[in-house]
Amino acid sequence: MTGRFGGSRVRVFELSVTGFKVAHEARYAPGEVDHLVLDWNGIRLDLICRLIRSTLHRLSKSLSEKSIYHSGLQIVDSIGDAYEKLRELIAERIIRALEEQKANARGIPPLAAYMYQPGKGELYRRCEFVGGEWRKTETEHPEQPTAGFTISADVEPEHVDLLCRTWESTTTEGRRLTQMLAALSISRNEGVPVRRYVP
Repeated sequence: MTGRFGGSRVRVFELSVTGFKVAHEARYAPGEVDHLVLDWNGIRLDLICRLIRSTLHRLSKSLSEKSIYHSGLQIVDSIGDAYEKLRELIAERIIRALEEQKANARGIPPLAAYMYQPGKGELYRRCEFVGGEWRKTETEHPEQPTAGFTISADVEPEHVDLLCRTWESTTTEGRRLTQMLAALSISRNEGVPVRRYVP
């Protein structure tokens, strides 16, 4: 999900009812307060947020690149009913995740009905299953790991978590197919496949 904090573009990759974790190119001073404006599936959210921490995530390697920062934003106020809408949207995502888990428990194949989540750019997220735990890192290399998968870094966190749960619960063949589809989505720049949710 993308939006703007102040006058700069940000990408939200973690969210809760209290705040957000965002990636951005501009530098902000700790304690800075400004509008965070988001467009979530056509719904506009305008929230007042305070920057509580910011770290350099990736240093630029040339004059043509820009450094990437990861920052934590705390919600301090909202415009109109933005906060209520945010809570409703989060609740909707939780319900979808629960329905997905129920489908898996009933043995519905994870590859039964796919849609594509668009992937953009040349930054990827490598998800490796090591020692019974997921290790997730951003990388510029699209190669697939031995155990796990690599997808576009633009894929939303809930879709990444869904693929991780699918990988853990499926068979060896299911894992191979999940990895193949992840590789195919990157090569075609169409995105990562996820099961289509029908309420």
